[in-house]
Amino acid sequence: MQFRSSIASIALAAVLGIAAAAAQPIDAAKNLDKYPDWKGKWQRIGPGNFDQDKPPGLGQQAPLNEEYQKVLEQSVAEQAAGGQGNNPMAACTPPGMPRMMIVYGGGMEIVVTPELTYLLFGEPMIQLRRVYTDGRQWPRDFDPAFSGYSIGTWEDEDGDGRYDTLAIETRGLKSPRSYDSSGLPFHKDNATVVKERLYLDKANPKILYDDMTVIDSALTRPWSVKRTYRREPASWMETICGEDEHQVKIGKEQYFLSGDGYLMPTRKDQPPPDLKYFNQTQK
Repeated sequence: MQFRSSIASIALAAVLGIAAAAAQPIDAAKNLDKYPDWKGKWQRIGPGNFDQDKPPGLGQQAPLNEEYQKVLEQSVAEQAAGGQGNNPMAACTPPGMPRMMIVYGGGMEIVVTPELTYLLFGEPMIQLRRVYTDGRQWPRDFDPAFSGYSIGTWEDEDGDGRYDTLAIETRGLKSPRSYDSSGLPFHKDNATVVKERLYLDKANPKILYDDMTVIDSALTRPWSVKRTYRREPASWMETICGEDEHQVKIGKEQYFLSGDGYLMPTRKDQPPPDLKYFNQTQK
């Protein structure tokens, strides 16, 4: 009888375990009711400058120190002459943070879960941000990445019992990166910290804001901007930057590959690449 009783106890425990496991998805679904609805495809409103409210290049009035202001001025001058300047993305390098939050033609998708929020980006370079919202602390060591390492906290600003704002801090960024296509530079120490607050417009749930502040050694003070996005019906297209990439970097020079397959200069009087490892026809 004692043996049968033990079997019955084990069976009951197994049944209760199955019931508890079955209840977990239901609890998780209820928990998701606390989070905002950010589904859909988000496209930026405004131009592709880092500060969407100011003109590009020098017009951004970035609070750069003297050394890095010269880097920007040189980049703008090189681009005016036909070159690429300090714009790594021209050579198919991922935009990284915070530039990826400009959101290019392919749009952005936000997937919210209780422990992790994903930000997925379309063309021209498919990238992924993971924002950890599980209460973790900063790890002692982590590998630098173009999108960095992001930890977020959900906040209920209006006190209605539902989260409405995601506060994010991003560290661990690697180079080369620039703020936008003008070549606005980051400090070479890669100690950039980006702080964000994402939230919907209170009157229009089709508008999303990103209040962003960048802390970087090349700046004389933190640089704050507001980015704005519009929600659209989800429609996705896959593109790969390298499939039709005509920019060619050889050494420190950027060249252009013509439609018929010939290497072309990108600026006036640009020197050709060194061909010492090729057999050259004598004229």
